[in-house]
Amino acid sequence: MLTPQAACLDVSGLVIYAAAGGAAQALAGLAGIGGLTVHAASAEGKIVATLETPDAQRSMELFERIGALPGVESVALVYHQIETDPDQEI
Repeated sequence: MLTPQAACLDVSGLVIYAAAGGAAQALAGLAGIGGLTVHAASAEGKIVATLETPDAQRSMELFERIGALPGVESVALVYHQIETDPDQEI
């Protein structure tokens, strides 16, 4: 008998660098991405965010989408965790 696959949560910590003068544009684009939470943004355009998705494939798709947003110069993955049982997370 097959059992349903357990819920999974893919968590990524990102540092997003806005192009010179592009921080407002980058932040506006980031606001439209589901699962992304911006935690801090500096005047120089350094943005700290987390991304939570159901799997690594979706994380990679959004990572590429973030990098292509107007005003974004680059994206750095600084943390990654796959939580196989998010209900047990404390």
